[in-house]
Amino acid sequence: MGEILKVFGKRIRSLRRAKDLTQEQVAERAGLSLQSVGEIERGRGNPTLVNIERLSAALGEDLTTLFDLGDVKLSKEQAQQELLELLNRATEEQVRAILTMVRVLILK
Repeated sequence: MGEILKVFGKRIRSLRRAKDLTQEQVAERAGLSLQSVGEIERGRGNPTLVNIERLSAALGEDLTTLFDLGDVKLSKEQAQQELLELLNRATEEQVRAILTMVRVLILK
């Protein structure tokens, strides 16, 4: 049962860092204590639905993004394998569009 808290906490930390926000900034925006945000990110806090909604607003993300936990535990090799499998099913047009997006992400 505690595993979901750890995975959720990692997701929150990842989203926060991607937006270059500190725990203090997220706590202030969400109306939570710094301690609460830290505990949630470490998988020790069990946030209420109201606090999850506050985190969502503070991070500028919808709730579905907060719960998109599938990629948190993937190793680089697993992620690469999944990408290859998805690319093999993509149309030629989709592959070209993906290549363009990847170039933008990696070469920025």
